[in-house]
Amino acid sequence: MKSATEKPFFVIADAGPDSHLSNETVIEKGVIPVIAARENSVGNILKTGKGNHFRAQYVPRIYHKLLGKLYNIRTTVERKNSNDVVVYNRSKTPTRGSEWAKIYVSISNIAALLTALTAFKVGRHDLIRAPGAFRRLNI
Repeated sequence: MKSATEKPFFVIADAGPDSHLSNETVIEKGVIPVIAARENSVGNILKTGKGNHFRAQYVPRIYHKLLGKLYNIRTTVERKNSNDVVVYNRSKTPTRGSEWAKIYVSISNIAALLTALTAFKVGRHDLIRAPGAFRRLNI
């Protein structure tokens, strides 16, 4: 499954996928990995002001000072993912393989779009980003 849009410039992730193999795989795809390193990681490790760790050899030097700000973008993604777990009861995330990841993200995006469409159709534009609001909706 190929994207019809442009490829991402960065991959931002917590320490879950931290490994040399993960970082190298991202680089092979032509993307810069902003993957947090575990606190007990050894080697050339960069530490941000907030205490996050990154493997310096995989991030171009020009971005070293921006790592903290780039990593903060991850909270936006985490908020969306929390809807998947809490609202859509999708806590069993398939985390192995890029095809499963694409399928999971696609299903999550479809659910978010259906939530927005439902809010629009019932005239409640304030609920477009509130999937839990439709649990007990009587139409």
